[in-house]
Amino acid sequence: MAAALGLAFFLTSVAAGATTVAAEPDEHLRAAHALKRLGYGPRPGQVAELAALGVDNWMRRQLEPATIADPVAEAAVAALPKLALPKSELVRAYHQELRDRNQLQRAQAAGDFAEAGRLRVAMEEREQAVVAQAIGELQHARLVRAVLSERQLEQVLVDFWFNHFNVDVRKRLVRATVIAHEQEAIRPHVFGNFRDLLGATAKSPAMLVYLDNALSVAEREATPAERARVERLRSELAGDEAPAPAAPSRRGLNENYGRELLELHTLGVDAGYTQKDVQEVARVFTGWTIEPRSGDFVFRRRWHDSGPKTILGVSFPGGGGQREGEQVLDLLAAHPATARRIATKLCQRFVADEPPPALVERVAEAYLAAKGDLRRTYEALFFAPEFFAPEHFGAKTKSPFEFTASALRAAGADLVAVEGLRGRAPLRAVEAGAAMGRGGERLAGLPRKTVMLHIVEMGQPIYAWGPPTGFPEDSSSWVSAGALVSRLNFALAMTAGQVADARVDPRRLVAGVNADRPDEVVSALGRSVLGAEPGANTRRVLLAQAAPSEGGATAVPEVPKLLALLLGSPEFQRR
Repeated sequence: MAAALGLAFFLTSVAAGATTVAAEPDEHLRAAHALKRLGYGPRPGQVAELAALGVDNWMRRQLEPATIADPVAEAAVAALPKLALPKSELVRAYHQELRDRNQLQRAQAAGDFAEAGRLRVAMEEREQAVVAQAIGELQHARLVRAVLSERQLEQVLVDFWFNHFNVDVRKRLVRATVIAHEQEAIRPHVFGNFRDLLGATAKSPAMLVYLDNALSVAEREATPAERARVERLRSELAGDEAPAPAAPSRRGLNENYGRELLELHTLGVDAGYTQKDVQEVARVFTGWTIEPRSGDFVFRRRWHDSGPKTILGVSFPGGGGQREGEQVLDLLAAHPATARRIATKLCQRFVADEPPPALVERVAEAYLAAKGDLRRTYEALFFAPEFFAPEHFGAKTKSPFEFTASALRAAGADLVAVEGLRGRAPLRAVEAGAAMGRGGERLAGLPRKTVMLHIVEMGQPIYAWGPPTGFPEDSSSWVSAGALVSRLNFALAMTAGQVADARVDPRRLVAGVNADRPDEVVSALGRSVLGAEPGANTRRVLLAQAAPSEGGATAVPEVPKLLALLLGSPEFQRR
């Protein structure tokens, strides 16, 4: 009964508002806040360690991740073999999988069920499942780094910028190039200059496929050879081995990348540009495409619209080739509207869903003064008075990924290796399939779900989010009764040892505490998990779990259940 009351309380109060803190937060509260906003939450004892070190000192060090040794996380990522495969090998595997799938479909259409069964078994057993495994390992690496890395800010920023330059692995060749998108286009540039980051994503094969720019060519008469090349590329990207239909005599301009470059990646939808600007930007980036067999970026001059163009009032005389696109990226990266958009998104992620306008303006000014230097832009935000303003403590609800990573850290969980089912696809491939909405029969055969499968169940399929806007930065989007039930289910499963690849010993968090004193157990758990005493309502619900029995005896606190309820509490759901 008490557990049911506790669940009802948590479900109705997570979205109620920010955690109440003292008017002038002390160093422990500042430490907890910094760990939740610039990382994935504190590990046991880390709040006190950080308070002793000095929060500002820790923040400055996080801004220089190369100075931070990170052997545990690096070793865990290095143990993921498919993650290190060259992009070209993943692309070859992708095409092989498509050929195999087409053979299977033909066998099924012909009613040759014996051959279809043989092909299906071969597809599951052969190394050709490599692309799904690689995606699953990329998902797992994201989790490993969030939970284990000492470079917490770097991991949060990779998540932020991938979301800003979102791609979806469910779209064709993105599956084979998403690893390069994160590891080559995003990760190396998150502390660099925004212009470099923007340029890297503009040439990212995953982005070129996701937003269809790989097939965007100049609107002019095409020769038969040129039409054949475009159709061959279209077929290879789609995995269509059937004869291509007759290609149109004119080439096709695709505006998707031009539109999202202006609306999402740089200026923002309210920046005053026109549909004509979108079309002109799309013309600039014709010829920015990929070599489908290697997955490499290439510029095809014959596909490029070499005519004159005008963008945001700036004239481009034409004939500039690839350099013309670089000049447009220069223009957009330095634009005041881009500065405001980047500042707004950073403030929304790190301060509040509706950030203070004055803070946004100061961060935008810092971006412009630093000519797009992201490290200096972050400094203007993280060391602003608003960052540690009490009204912003606990003002945002964690996304499912943030919640799960922070729960694992708070509980002192160990991530452990786990094998898939015998005769089935490898477990990481199953996780990737779940994120893409596939493999329900495989999931049904698993005795226990992994962490990543729980995250998918909570509604955040990593690397498989369709809209180019990425996951919502407005954290209220993650609050619903169903989502919160899934979070509490994960917490109960984790603390009971029912998550396949995570191990937790809840009693380590209350070592040395008198188990006959439920109030002391709850206080110790709160200080370890939350970095502070639980709020009055949360404390009441937790203590109800150790209420006197009908015979009058005091119950021994069930620490795993108390920990699970604390992880499901309003204080923990918010950051």
